[in-house]
Amino acid sequence: MNTAVTRNDWVGRVINGRFPLLEWLASTDQAGVFRTELNGPQPQKAVIRLMPATAENAERRLLDWGVDVKLSHPHLMRIFESGRTPVGGAELLYVVTEYADESLAQVIPERPLSAGEAREMLVPMIDALSYLHGEGKVHGNVKPANVMVVGDRLKLPIDNIHSAGQSAKPSARLAIYDAPEIASGEYSPAADLWALGITLVESLTQHPPQWDRWTKRDPVVPADMPQPFAEIARQCLRHDPAKRATLRDVKALLTPPPSLEEPANEFDQIAPPDVGDRSEAFREPTRSNNRMVAMIGGIVLALIVIVFALTRLHRSQPASSAAPPQSSAVTPVPAQPSTPPSSPPSNKTSKGEVAERAMPEVSASANHTIHGKVNVNVRVNVDAKGSVANARFDSHGLSRYFAARALDAARKWRFKPPQVDGQPVPSVWILRFQFRRNGPEVTAREATP
Repeated sequence: MNTAVTRNDWVGRVINGRFPLLEWLASTDQAGVFRTELNGPQPQKAVIRLMPATAENAERRLLDWGVDVKLSHPHLMRIFESGRTPVGGAELLYVVTEYADESLAQVIPERPLSAGEAREMLVPMIDALSYLHGEGKVHGNVKPANVMVVGDRLKLPIDNIHSAGQSAKPSARLAIYDAPEIASGEYSPAADLWALGITLVESLTQHPPQWDRWTKRDPVVPADMPQPFAEIARQCLRHDPAKRATLRDVKALLTPPPSLEEPANEFDQIAPPDVGDRSEAFREPTRSNNRMVAMIGGIVLALIVIVFALTRLHRSQPASSAAPPQSSAVTPVPAQPSTPPSSPPSNKTSKGEVAERAMPEVSASANHTIHGKVNVNVRVNVDAKGSVANARFDSHGLSRYFAARALDAARKWRFKPPQVDGQPVPSVWILRFQFRRNGPEVTAREATP
């Protein structure tokens, strides 16, 4: 598929009478990728991929899409629809999926992930891959470009996954994410673990590990990688798939059991130093203990008798302070002056407006690291004077750098407050920041009132 033709000639067309091609996003060897929109009360952004019906394995891909549409997991991107359609005189296959705000591949050139971010990335990936493997599927394409953020959730695409055991066609252009056995074997869950290890190293170091495909040596995991991620990567990157870690192994390394040296609970911290012989607690009480018990019992009994006597004395005294009996006659209540009923509020509401904008301060070098766009949504609470009282993320994506710039800028905005019955009232606004290579853009939407 020719990229230039895709961009210049096809934007504006409608696929299958339902999916408009609104924006060209990217292209691969066999497919063109566009932004489209799902119809409904609230239109939803989506992605549509188009590929020639004559492309290699196209029919197999169409059958797989029909099966994969039934897969459902919170960390897998949904397939909305797939099918066949003519476009520009050519027979095409199409698949419509969720729209991703950004991918891990956009973050890594800017900076490596922190240890905390790497953990936040691995947990949902492990869950998603475990679900796929349980369904007899292999992702087969785990890499930073496919670790995507949809809203505020990390997800993997499923429009190019494989059945476990499916033959892997040899290719001269295998990437480092492709396990050694893919060159002449078949897709298996172990291949996903290899790709997971490569992605983890690249996420924490900004570079994939060093590896020569034509040897049987394991890739070199950098010595300065933090634990437990270095060990997870080493276990995933075994050249022999039979020796590779499983997802269960990775999860165990990521969340090791508590150390036996730590106290089991808060009571162990104040236990006596000699806990070897606990038989003392079960011995019979000594005579001195018996005397002490008897004395305490006598004191308690005496206190009970005194309290009982004082209670009876109090009840026998006349109630001199009691209120005098009231007459059975009904005391008339003085009539209240009548007041005309107040008219109900009209609840007339006028929308607020943006008074002052503040754009994020982003360096030119940071802009050049952007591939596509980075989306950050900030929710701001505005007081009745139009000042931002609080700002927080609705969706911050994977880039903390751009998220921080968006949040700083949002706090500087000012608004003309909305009015209810002629009085200014607080409001809530959603600021959507889009960072591109040529600079950021911001759109504002009043959410309440």
